[in-house]
Amino acid sequence: MKKIDFTMADLQPMSLGYEEGQYVTREVLKRAEKAYQYFHNKYLELVASGVEPELRDLLIGHDASLEDFVGRVRQVVKSGYYYDSMGVFSVYLEYNDTYAELRDYLNSRWSIDV
Repeated sequence: MKKIDFTMADLQPMSLGYEEGQYVTREVLKRAEKAYQYFHNKYLELVASGVEPELRDLLIGHDASLEDFVGRVRQVVKSGYYYDSMGVFSVYLEYNDTYAELRDYLNSRWSIDV
């Protein structure tokens, strides 16, 4: 079994740059798309390397929550209601939950076995 180096520091470029109640603008959409693309590529790399099932499930859940957030932000931006932070509230909460689960998992380990 080999070890790979993936830590919380690796999650920092995946930050949405969005906070609850913030206006949902094109800039928020660009940051969310960038975070999703970065994470999705890392997720595919890690899953392909054969990470343990618990981590794989956390990665899948977080990838899906990021994808949902991007999709919802895209809808709000397209509608023109930039002030409608409630339009992304539920998917933002889901993102926070999956991020916290992944963070807790990574913080409980020094390295990831594959």
